[in-house]
Amino acid sequence: MSLDLRLNEYVKIEVHFSYKVFVFPMLLMSIGILMFLAVWSGAIGQFNIEWMGQVIKLSSVVVLIGCLLFIPYMYKRLDNKLKIYAVTNQRVYIRRGIINIHEKDIPLGKINDVQIIQTLSQRIFGAGDVVIQVGNDQSKVCIEDVNRPREFRDTIIESIYELQQQEEDRLREYNRQQNNPTYPDGYGQPHYNQGYNQGGYNQGYNQGYGNSGYGQERYDNGYNNGNYGNPDDYNNNGYDPTRF
Repeated sequence: MSLDLRLNEYVKIEVHFSYKVFVFPMLLMSIGILMFLAVWSGAIGQFNIEWMGQVIKLSSVVVLIGCLLFIPYMYKRLDNKLKIYAVTNQRVYIRRGIINIHEKDIPLGKINDVQIIQTLSQRIFGAGDVVIQVGNDQSKVCIEDVNRPREFRDTIIESIYELQQQEEDRLREYNRQQNNPTYPDGYGQPHYNQGYNQGGYNQGYNQGYGNSGYGQERYDNGYNNGNYGNPDDYNNNGYDPTRF
């Protein structure tokens, strides 16, 4: 069964039941297989038993018991397939159960501590219980008999540190923007001020308008060379009306 991920969420680790939880169910299933073989080989014979006034073949009883001994193993296999023990970059998600579903969604920011508890039998099979302490009310969530318990715990702790680092980076970036605001397209400081004062407006205004633009060459040349009039139309005292 897969986990429904949220926006920008990805799974960092997912663990399953350890082989330890299958030892006893597999032992019962092995006994059931031996019972089937005994009936198939004829070792049971034609023995009959009487129960509540009914005569029942012993072989039928052995086959029935053998079938029942398969149930614990099949149940545990199905439970392992449907359960979810996962750590993402945002939370720890726990889901168990076949008929009755137990589901727990723990945000990383609410986890205070992660512990591992291992018995001797769990250490033999590389299993362990991962205990997660949540919130300030000292409540705990125990994930029992999982494989790779240390890797599961280390991934939780690493994810918590990464989340804290991301929050600190966002806070520093926010403070930096508050202390040194910028504007789009160089409008703010220092790009707009430098471009406006040093090379953009002043140089273009002075060179184009004052030196070679409207103020000097273009106006004088156009006024004197025929665009407005000729110098001969004027005398030393002003305009000469007898010129025309």
